[in-house]
Amino acid sequence: MKPPYRPRLHRFYRAASRLALRRASTLRTADGVPVDVWLEDVSLTGCSLSGVPSLVPGASVLVGLSGVGARPGRVIWARDGRAGCLFDVPLSAAEFDLAKQAGIIVRANFAVGAEAEEMAVISTAKRGLWAGAIIVLAVLGLLVVAYSVGIV
Repeated sequence: MKPPYRPRLHRFYRAASRLALRRASTLRTADGVPVDVWLEDVSLTGCSLSGVPSLVPGASVLVGLSGVGARPGRVIWARDGRAGCLFDVPLSAAEFDLAKQAGIIVRANFAVGAEAEEMAVISTAKRGLWAGAIIVLAVLGLLVVAYSVGIV
């Protein structure tokens, strides 16, 4: 038995241009359980996700967009842990700009076991390094200002 015919979508058929993001996001399916995924790209009309559970075309989903919030949509295609979603209501130009400018709201940890522990230690060490550097720069800046004013 042959599988159903599915036309292949090519870039020049897309109505809206896509913005590559590669950001952590949250996907909720009909059961409401949140799943950490990667938001690969977004356009006014939809988005592309990776790291998704097995989804079927036509399934209703809720996609978290930084700066915009959760956006309802439906799965258009899904294969090999990736999926394309069409928003129920397209993003406005203002919302699209917010999605472009917004950073990662939630940081997902995709590592497991010892790798996850190692990443947590590295992340903590980096934070400590930056905090120390900022304090040193602040003190140096204050000394320069004090010297230029003539206090020191």
